[in-house]
Amino acid sequence: MEQFYQTTLDYIRKHPQLKKSVIFMTRYFPYITFCLYPCVLVYLYLNKSPYLSAAIYKPLGAFLFVTIFRKLINRPRPYDCMNIEPLVGHKHGESFPSRHTLSAFIIALICFYANIDVGIFALIVAMILSGCRILAGVHFISDVLAGIVIAIVFFII
Repeated sequence: MEQFYQTTLDYIRKHPQLKKSVIFMTRYFPYITFCLYPCVLVYLYLNKSPYLSAAIYKPLGAFLFVTIFRKLINRPRPYDCMNIEPLVGHKHGESFPSRHTLSAFIIALICFYANIDVGIFALIVAMILSGCRILAGVHFISDVLAGIVIAIVFFII
């Protein structure tokens, strides 16, 4: 796994435009998701959607669950246990599961309540954001996959 991160990060660093893109998406794509979410809630409220309460409690429940779970597990991040330097600065520990991924995916699924096109857009943003978390060296692939699975489970229940 360390070889994967070293090779990937070396490749990204040798291509300045790619490095800028990955850093930009890692830092700023979460804002797209977090701006979409209140807009979807307002849309659901104004349209008296029966999905409004689920659109509030499902992401909230997932976020709280993952926040507590991460503190209990306190898994190190790739740069904590490997000889790599991430593309972006980040705190240590609490890597599993990725809370950015979980949030982006559950919000993307909630967006489908409002509009299929918005949902597809949000899902694409969530996939890019999740991939960039790995490429930046701040999450393991399993952190991101676990975030996606938990988002889907919380959306379904």
